Amino acid sequence: MENKLYMKKNVKIPVIFLLLLIFGSFLIFVGSRNDAVSVAKSIKSGVLTADEINIAFQNVGGKVTQRFVQESQMVKKGDRLMQLEDIDTKLAIDRLQALVDSQKAAVNQEQAAIEITENETNLSELTTWRKIEEVQANLEAAKSARNLATTEFDRQTQLRKTGGNSQSQLDNARNAFINAKMQVVQIESQLSTLMIGATPEQISQFEQTQNATGMTLKSILIARQKLQNRQNQLAQLKAQLAQGEAELKQLQLNYERLTLTAPEDGKILKLMFEDGEMVPNGAPAVLLETNRKYIDIYVNEKMVNDYQPDTTITANVIALNKEVKGKVRFATAAPSFADLRMTRERGQADLTSYQVRIYIESIPKLLTGMTLEVDQ
Repeated sequence: MENKLYMKKNVKIPVIFLLLLIFGSFLIFVGSRNDAVSVAKSIKSGVLTADEINIAFQNVGGKVTQRFVQESQMVKKGDRLMQLEDIDTKLAIDRLQALVDSQKAAVNQEQAAIEITENETNLSELTTWRKIEEVQANLEAAKSARNLATTEFDRQTQLRKTGGNSQSQLDNARNAFINAKMQVVQIESQLSTLMIGATPEQISQFEQTQNATGMTLKSILIARQKLQNRQNQLAQLKAQLAQGEAELKQLQLNYERLTLTAPEDGKILKLMFEDGEMVPNGAPAVLLETNRKYIDIYVNEKMVNDYQPDTTITANVIALNKEVKGKVRFATAAPSFADLRMTRERGQADLTSYQVRIYIESIPKLLTGMTLEVDQ
């Protein structure tokens, strides 16, 4: 009797476990599966995340003199965040401003001097042309006087031979003749000097017209070459001025960069430096959470065509029980660890997962970290 009871007990326990196993398997089969495939088919959700940016002082560094914000403070675009010491930069700007002012004065002085010299050269050219015409007229008069003196000398010579005049009269005629010849030579030399640089064609035309306007003059050419050389000096002064002004603009820009401002609206997450600390060039100083919020969801390759870039979707904010609009930014193949490994019991093959990023519109009380479910 005891043996029968013992045998029944030994059989009853395995049977109970077998029934529980069959019942559990049935529930799993008919119930909801929590594998990746089932979840992806039923719920597409993600945690709301915001873009974060590191804000740094651009090409400047120094000691922090003041922080204008605190962690978790909301800021608007252009709000001041942090200030660096500006004494050295101010002094450098003042020194360079004085140098630029001096360079401007030098440029203005050289421009005025060139303008004056150019006017003087033009006037000298006109004066020389008129002087040539005057000397030419004097030459004609001197030649006439020479011819007259020659005739008189010849007449006095003939008279002396016949005793019709005295020796002193002949000597006077001879002196007058010599003086007239020398006067012509002197004026011809003066005219030749004034016309140095003129071409044979210009000289021939002048002899016909007695008008020297337009004649090329060597002295004027040299004067204009000197003017051109001064123009080169002026260009050099202007280049130095432009360099100084560029350096001044760079210093002024660096001075503005000593004040760190918010590039866009957002919330301050972290301040990297305290008052009095030294900030290296290019080091991040503030971590800002922007108002650009998004969620990432993962879908299989059969669903990815429903999430093309710029597609508008609707998502439900579980914590607020509200719907928000969003726009798909991109859909790209997810890393291999996110691939959906489906069970074979339904005859399905493995599918590749795709990461879909959706940027969400801002609504009141919508905070990062909240869970959103995509309806479509």
